[in-house]
Amino acid sequence: MIREFSARVKQSNNNARVLFFSLLGASAAAVVGYMLSPVYNGVIGMGALILIVATVFVYTKFLSSVFFYDITFDYRGEPIFVVRQVTGRRQSTLARVGLRDIREVKMESAAERKAHKTPVGYRKYTYFPTLGPAESCRLTVIGPYEKSEVLIECTPEFAEMLREYSRLALDYVINDEDDYE
Repeated sequence: MIREFSARVKQSNNNARVLFFSLLGASAAAVVGYMLSPVYNGVIGMGALILIVATVFVYTKFLSSVFFYDITFDYRGEPIFVVRQVTGRRQSTLARVGLRDIREVKMESAAERKAHKTPVGYRKYTYFPTLGPAESCRLTVIGPYEKSEVLIECTPEFAEMLREYSRLALDYVINDEDDYE
């Protein structure tokens, strides 16, 4: 039986913090250099601006965002997998996948993830709260509108639960006539 479930995914390493503080220090030094240097103000100012934008990007993408993975039901009663991102008061739904459309759930290491080639015609979506996680999960999704691979960061237990729920969803849905392959 498929039950509703929600998991909050926390950042699991400090790479983003180190990168953030490094960029923050470099951008502060660039701003001071811009103010003190009588020559090359345009180049130094542009470098400072790029570093400030990169600092804000790293903060909003990896440090201030919280990811939630939900298993719930849509308005028709079909089980779905939802990836949500909460940044401050703003909540965004990043992915919404029918559990019956998930064809494969595979855990992989960082080396396997880098070596993997996404098949032609498939879109690739990456939802990691951690900068360069050591282990991730690849969901192969074949839906009515597109074929895609969704990369999430989760525990092996969550991946096994998702694999089992995707098998159960094939029997759970009443209208099982249309196959999307």
